[in-house]
Amino acid sequence: MFIEGFDLLDKLQPPIRFCFVCNEYPPGEHGGIGSFVQMMGRALVAEGHSVRVIGMYSWSHLAPEYEEDQGVQVWRIRRPRPRWGWLWGRYRIFRAVSKWSRNQEIDLVEVADYSGAAAKWPKLPVPVIIRLHGSATYFAKELNRKIKNIDYWLENSSLKRADFVCSVSQYTAKQTQRAFNLPLNSVAVLYNFVESTPPQVDQTRSNEKVVFSGTLTSKKGIISLIKAWRTVLTERKDAQLHIYGKDVLSEANSLIRQTVCKEIEAIQKDSVYFHGHVPREEVLDALLQARLGVFPSYAESFGLAPAEAMAAACPTIYTERGCGGELVRDHKDGLLIDPDKPEQIAEAILRLLQDDSFATQLGTAGQDRIREKFSPAVLMPQNIAFYHNCIAIFSLRRSAITNLKNGNTASNLSNIDSSGSNRNL
Repeated sequence: MFIEGFDLLDKLQPPIRFCFVCNEYPPGEHGGIGSFVQMMGRALVAEGHSVRVIGMYSWSHLAPEYEEDQGVQVWRIRRPRPRWGWLWGRYRIFRAVSKWSRNQEIDLVEVADYSGAAAKWPKLPVPVIIRLHGSATYFAKELNRKIKNIDYWLENSSLKRADFVCSVSQYTAKQTQRAFNLPLNSVAVLYNFVESTPPQVDQTRSNEKVVFSGTLTSKKGIISLIKAWRTVLTERKDAQLHIYGKDVLSEANSLIRQTVCKEIEAIQKDSVYFHGHVPREEVLDALLQARLGVFPSYAESFGLAPAEAMAAACPTIYTERGCGGELVRDHKDGLLIDPDKPEQIAEAILRLLQDDSFATQLGTAGQDRIREKFSPAVLMPQNIAFYHNCIAIFSLRRSAITNLKNGNTASNLSNIDSSGSNRNL
């Protein structure tokens, strides 16, 4: 794991002034990127750093154009209404970021790979970091779908412009490097962190409640799960499937829930409950009460939803594809399944519903796994060290280039590693 090569800088380093570009900061409908930026932003503020978040939102978005969330300053740029208004919205975001950097109000900018937010940005006086959460190009390749030219162009341009790149999993790093022909060893791996969720006093787990959370898309395996649910009900007629997540349009231009409901018609309708998009706290509470969580995804970059289930000591079923094995060790702290095999999904669900001892054992081991590998206590120091290295290396590069322009040939760029590590630090 590349991050192990970093020099862990001590806490005498000055606080960092962060800027995150994010178009889905909560509240409101959001995915893993929005959850990550909120958790990271709050954690950074709690450690004495300052955090700004700026992004583009629809006019119908209910959150205010500016707010402070536990010390995180959030700006929401309303997307202009004309057809190409998104271009003007992107420009407004860059103009704000550029002004903040020139006025020395921020020390770095972080953007996600998805949609290529930094495409064609000119150089700034602060480093631009791209974190790989899973681009549109990445997911298209994972699902063997056609890549839209505009998506690839924007994301490729953004990645090639980045000063530093990090990824939420080793698998996503490797696949993105292949998709965009990025240099090997140029991507640091920094897993998403998740806080363990302690149960409330006297809170007990249900014996029949199964939870799925995530955007209702085919790539999340929701159709496979419903097919598996038929088999589950043949042996456990009391089982309940609770589905949390926002609905989206399928490739057939219909809502995924409509497709799911057609599948449900052949089974007991009253065994499946749709809760829609709800606050994260409500999902966490459901995981604390559930017998198990199931996430049969076809493609993931990390898997924040199953990680949160494990953090809540909820026995977790996850995909064996992609990065699944980086989070869950099969039969040790969770179960891994093939999303193309509904019978395998059903078998895993039934085992956890019927075997009390195994379910408890798996839930405890999953929570231990999060504490030992994916907790803030473990990952925040790695992130901070990465950020400090990026700032230091970026400064060295600028100084070296300035010296070269001034004819100082003693300047040597060879000591500066393009991946975010400086051999002399």
